[in-house]
Amino acid sequence: MELRHADRRALVTGAASGIGLATTRRLLGEGASVALVDVDRDALARAVSGLDGDGRVLALTADVSDENAIARAVEAAVKAFGGLDVVIPNAAVQLVGRDDRADRLDADVWRATLEANLTGAFLTAKHGIRALLNAGGGNVVCTASPAGLYGLAPGLDAYSASKAGLYGLVRVMAIDYASEGIRVNGVLPGITETPMNHWWMDDAQARRDLEARIPLARAGTADEVASVISFLASDEARYVTGALWAVDGGLTAT
Repeated sequence: MELRHADRRALVTGAASGIGLATTRRLLGEGASVALVDVDRDALARAVSGLDGDGRVLALTADVSDENAIARAVEAAVKAFGGLDVVIPNAAVQLVGRDDRADRLDADVWRATLEANLTGAFLTAKHGIRALLNAGGGNVVCTASPAGLYGLAPGLDAYSASKAGLYGLVRVMAIDYASEGIRVNGVLPGITETPMNHWWMDDAQARRDLEARIPLARAGTADEVASVISFLASDEARYVTGALWAVDGGLTAT
């Protein structure tokens, strides 16, 4: 059976856990070589130790909001793999307990959130797309959020704004690069079981309340999101660009 991503070269940020790690596993399983980028060196080492990539795995420590650092990471991936075909700007933070509604939101929390979630995605795309252009085309798939389109995360104003900005970035980059063989899409994970969401997943009542809002009546998994990312980055989605695909159990359909 032909592997969906055979011989493709990918870079995934925020790859040490959650959706990033699930996406890495998915891409590796479908034949790709993957550069994992994460700011947490120890978590990255643990993640890589659990992967079976047959020499197709590269671990790179970088803060995506630091342009020099992400530029070096992309350069290292290109050098190791001979280029890139897929770029997944996935890294993000959710500063629960510090993010807040606007009148109580500290500007430093606002800036830190946008630097990681929006500027980080932009910088990953900026340098990743340069590699894709050199390779003659490819795919970018960003991890956005329904919170960027709907006011469904009250009190997480910085997070919501950062993801709204990412929505606009995906759509305009899709137009910018369509004629040069690069497709740009995004996923909108709903309530998903990841380490980022442990603050409510570990609270039984909070979990019940949140899952009661989902038509499919449960949280999603990182693997379920990763499967959509893999599809969007594949030739099966070759007529899809500028799209934000909801992976949310019907949450935003209500």
